[in-house]
Amino acid sequence: MLKSSQPATQRESSQPATQRAEVPRQPERVSRRAHGSRARTAFWRSWPALGLVAAVVALAASACTSGGSGGSGGTTSNGKTVVTFANWADAEQNTHPGIDAAIKQFEKLHPNIVIKSEPISFTDIDHQLLLEVRSGNAPDVAELQGDYTYDQAATGDLQPLSSYMTSQWRGQIIPRELNLGTIGGQQVAIPWTVGPYALWYNKDVMQKAGLSPTPPSTWTQLLADAKTIHAKEPKVITFGIDSTTREYALDQDWPIMKSLGGEPFSGSKATANTPGVKDFLTFMRTAAKDGYTPEGQKAGYFRQPAASNQVAFTVDGPYVKGVVQSLNKVSDQQFYQTWGVTQLPAGPSGQHYSAPTDHQLVMFKNAPDKQAAWEFMSWLATSNWAVLNYTLKYENSIPPLASPSGAVAAQLNNPIAKSFEQDIIPTVMSPAWGTHYSSAYLDFTSAVQQAMTTSTPIPSIASSLQSKITTDLAG
Repeated sequence: MLKSSQPATQRESSQPATQRAEVPRQPERVSRRAHGSRARTAFWRSWPALGLVAAVVALAASACTSGGSGGSGGTTSNGKTVVTFANWADAEQNTHPGIDAAIKQFEKLHPNIVIKSEPISFTDIDHQLLLEVRSGNAPDVAELQGDYTYDQAATGDLQPLSSYMTSQWRGQIIPRELNLGTIGGQQVAIPWTVGPYALWYNKDVMQKAGLSPTPPSTWTQLLADAKTIHAKEPKVITFGIDSTTREYALDQDWPIMKSLGGEPFSGSKATANTPGVKDFLTFMRTAAKDGYTPEGQKAGYFRQPAASNQVAFTVDGPYVKGVVQSLNKVSDQQFYQTWGVTQLPAGPSGQHYSAPTDHQLVMFKNAPDKQAAWEFMSWLATSNWAVLNYTLKYENSIPPLASPSGAVAAQLNNPIAKSFEQDIIPTVMSPAWGTHYSSAYLDFTSAVQQAMTTSTPIPSIASSLQSKITTDLAG
């Protein structure tokens, strides 16, 4: 898909080279993100009871530990506009050089604007921004993703962006991707990098097992192919899927469940004790019990063994290519010969679904120079320089452009990018992000782990989960 072999670090990173694919690490029961999400849920519930002094103390403590300094932009002593930018791209080793170069290039093109980057880890940025918003100290622009965008929109402090978008600007953007930033009827986010979940498949592994290198089109077929591969190559991970207790795992589970006819909740109603959800829990039990996937692993865990052809199928965004090539140094042509990517398999209805891992950009209402903030956001998302030198080179993602041209189009002229653009992006839907999602995800992902690691009857797990989610949604 890309010409570069820079590793991607979206939410995930590849495992150390010393880790063997056939020896999974211990399951991650409750991740740092799980603690952070529980903390932000508690923050929302307790805020009305907090005094001003307590809130200020909490903000100060959080700022000291997370690395984000907060604070809206303004002007420098020589009259330049300062735009503050909270992001995790600057906090991650692999993307820091790219975003640093992008900021310098933007400042070169806009000599009257200074970008003040505020690096905050992905794990911490949502909760940190909630604290900064409540203290009146939010940044001007921030990088967000998925449920985080909904959390920030719930504060009422995100700036509606429609007035900044000319019809010409809107025409540049893939409509489905732009729609993902519309919450409560307001356009509050724009797409920066596009990364829907897809099914990656290794043609060499499939052929060695006696299978056609044609990817499975249904989940039933995937399990059948996994069984065949596992019998021939027991050390190969036949199916990589995130099964941690993080929101990210539920993000990945949601389109699979939906294709099987289930969702764990709808609005404020729990719907976990339903055939579709039970079918999903059964699917995950089969994948674990039959040895197709190691339980408790992050999605990023599977990228490193994929580089040595030790993974047959994995659910992931576009980032696989960058990580694999950074490790095994194969050419683009060699990669395309070995790997393919397609829609996530369908369930009984024949419908395919995906969920986004897109990085989005938002503006806060307290930004003193909103036009300058918008110029920066727009440039990051749509300029040829930023797309070529950051989105493609460092993020290994699809740009949000509806009709790329020139050098960008040339970089995207390959089978991987075409499959994402033509087959996978059209299947994208959003999980039920928002307050209920943040409340219920830990109980759901814990139930998935229970299905994968115990012999508790699936109906019993689903019944218990229904009760827990009912309580979560009421809270």
